[in-house]
Amino acid sequence: MTTLTDILDHAVRAFPEFEILIFEERSYTNLEMDRRSLRIANSLRELGLEPGEVLLAHMENCPDFLSLFAACARTGIVFCPTMFLLSAEELSWIAEHSGASCLVTTPGLLAKVKLAAPDLFSRGRVILAAGGTEAGTLSLHELMAEQPETLTDLPDLHDGDIAALLYTAGTTGKPKGVLLTHGNIGSNVHAVAVSNRITREETALSALPLSHSFGLTTSLLPALCGMKSVLMPWFDAEKVFAYTERFQVRAIPGVPAMFIQLLNHPHAPRYNTRSWRRLQSGAAPLPLEVLRAFHEKFAIYLYEGYGLTEASPVVSCQTPFIPFKAGSVGPPIAGVEVSVRDDLERELPAGSPGEITVRGPNVMKGYLNDPEESERALRGGWLHTGDIGYLDEDGYLYIVERKKDLIISGGFNLYPSEVEGVLERHPAVAEAAAVGEPDPVRGEVVHAFVVTVPGREVTERELIDFARGYLVYYKCPHRVTFLKEMPRGLLGKPSRRALRDLLAGR
Repeated sequence: MTTLTDILDHAVRAFPEFEILIFEERSYTNLEMDRRSLRIANSLRELGLEPGEVLLAHMENCPDFLSLFAACARTGIVFCPTMFLLSAEELSWIAEHSGASCLVTTPGLLAKVKLAAPDLFSRGRVILAAGGTEAGTLSLHELMAEQPETLTDLPDLHDGDIAALLYTAGTTGKPKGVLLTHGNIGSNVHAVAVSNRITREETALSALPLSHSFGLTTSLLPALCGMKSVLMPWFDAEKVFAYTERFQVRAIPGVPAMFIQLLNHPHAPRYNTRSWRRLQSGAAPLPLEVLRAFHEKFAIYLYEGYGLTEASPVVSCQTPFIPFKAGSVGPPIAGVEVSVRDDLERELPAGSPGEITVRGPNVMKGYLNDPEESERALRGGWLHTGDIGYLDEDGYLYIVERKKDLIISGGFNLYPSEVEGVLERHPAVAEAAAVGEPDPVRGEVVHAFVVTVPGREVTERELIDFARGYLVYYKCPHRVTFLKEMPRGLLGKPSRRALRDLLAGR
């Protein structure tokens, strides 16, 4: 199985009809989900979408999201999901950069879409999913109702064809479009299944955003392995406990902020969580104190992994089937190589920290419309992650620090320059710099340092509210500190290292 179509076909050919998805008290079988995706695929083709064109999905978690992903995979349409938390300005940039031919959204997000993509809206290229109808849009469910449940004249897809376009923060603060092929995503799903020995008996629960690479890739595991999945619209700790007890959930992929909420939830003792077997943490560093406290409270380890969107995304992970090492993100998954290198591209021995580089079938094809950055990231046949880590003598990977200025808040990546650019739009701000401040729940929050224009005044609250008009909430400053003068490095640029030292009291 090399393409996503192969995986989707496997779900109906290899298994008898079974309950593959549960969403808000409604269950769906593998055959029902397959028929839905085929009808949507026919709908998209009737609208004129061709293989290689981009369909932008700005949606919350829901069954229609999964069906759209499958429909695009079958027809060669490039699926471009975006975080529903994005601001209209951020969404507008992605809509233009991706060259999307069509946009699918849900009723609660339609007002934002009208602001972000007026051209698509005026041309009648906005589809409303999740049962919604509104003048000026097309109804996904009405389109589906008119279509057959068979597909003919399908494109001859190969593992090198683009399946998804996922946007991630760029070094300049603008998102970069990561081009992932059928082979990239398909190989990663297979490797995760093999490394974790996933079987049909496993019931998984996911509250990860499906638009995140972690959520998107793991959403294919039920089709590949014939297992049941409980999908949540968004994370709710109490419901996670309730669903765990009700459906005997064994696996939960998540980010540290989710597991911290489970650990500290006051009602946790009321629920039976003995079915838990594989709780996989990724997208942000997992504090050791959380790992230890979780094991003490629930008698189970949190199995930490490492990945990035450019690797589809999983690179390494700990599992219940290998020796556990606290603080490690585990060995590389099946078929993936990791090499730790110095600035001269020399491979470093065990225990020596350097840049983590990755090679394997999961590594992206490149960045959309950015050949120079693609060449830089993929030079020498290895994906250069920009993250610093080391391998031990057993091949387990440890993360020393993330990309130099990257802030990771609740599992979401953001770059300081994006925050700074917004703050500097304010008429009272002469200069701004942002760094990550440690936070017990989200891992890090944004702390902004600001120098004001002489004679102008602005409060911390005013700047935070100003930023919220342009940025999704997790990118907005949590705190603002006013400085008379910005500390600078040798080249005259603001020194974020000095600002981090200032926060730490050094």
